[in-house]
Amino acid sequence: MKIKNQIVIVTGGSQGIGFGIAKCFAKRQATLVIVDVDLEKASQAAQKLLRLGAVDTLAVRCDITKRDEVVAMAAAVMKKFRRIDVLVNNAGICPFIEVMEMKPEIWQRTIDVNLTGAFHCTQIVATEMIKMGKGGRMIFITSLAENVTSSGQVDYGASKAGLRMTMVGFCTALGQYGITCNAIAPGMIMTPMTEHHWKQPGPAAEIKSRVPVGRIGTPEDIGHAAVFLASPEAEYISGITVRVDGGHQARCV
Repeated sequence: MKIKNQIVIVTGGSQGIGFGIAKCFAKRQATLVIVDVDLEKASQAAQKLLRLGAVDTLAVRCDITKRDEVVAMAAAVMKKFRRIDVLVNNAGICPFIEVMEMKPEIWQRTIDVNLTGAFHCTQIVATEMIKMGKGGRMIFITSLAENVTSSGQVDYGASKAGLRMTMVGFCTALGQYGITCNAIAPGMIMTPMTEHHWKQPGPAAEIKSRVPVGRIGTPEDIGHAAVFLASPEAEYISGITVRVDGGHQARCV
C-alpha cells in the first residue's frame, strides 16, 4: 500500500491508540502531525516517530473543543507542509461514571471532546483539502460502544454513536471533492492505561472467552486499518465503519 509522503494529522496521537496509528503511518514513511492538549507529550511522540521512519513530524498543542485552536492548528500544518492528506479523529475520553450519578458537566465534556471536537477538526481540515483540490481521507475512531454500551459509559456510547453518524454525514458532503470518510471501531485494546486491568487473571480469561481470535487487540491493529483506509487501494471506500475487534461484537449480536 502506497502512503509514502502523506501528511497525516492524528489527534490525541501522543499515546495509546493514537500513537499506535501514528507508528503505522511512520513505518510507511508518512509525515506525522501529532495533535494533543499536552505539548510535551506530543513532542516526545513526534521524536519517537522520526526514529520509526517518519519523513518529518510536527507536534501541535491544541484543545480540539476550542474552534479557534483547531483553526490555528490547521494553519500551522499548512504553513509548514503546504497540504493535508489524512485526518485521523482519534482524540477521546471516557470518564466511566454511572449514568444516574453523572453530573451534566461530565456529560457535556465527553460530548465536547469526542464529538464536537471531531466536527471542528473535520470541517476545518476539509476546507483546506477542498482548496487544494486533491482529495483526502478522513478517518474517525469510534468504538463498539456506538452499538453496545453500559450504564457506566452512556456518555461515551452516545458520543461514539454520534461520531459514526457525523462520519456518514461528512461522507455525503465531501465525496464530490474526492474526500473519503470512514470510521474504525476498536474492540478491547491493550494500551498503557488499560494493561494493568487486562493482564489480571480474571480479565485475561474474559478475553479468551469473549474474543473469537483469542487475544486482546493492540493499537497497531487499529493503525493497520487506518493505513489501509488512507491508501490508494481504498479510494472507493467511503461511509463505512470497520470493526477491528477480533470478532468480539459478532458474539454480542
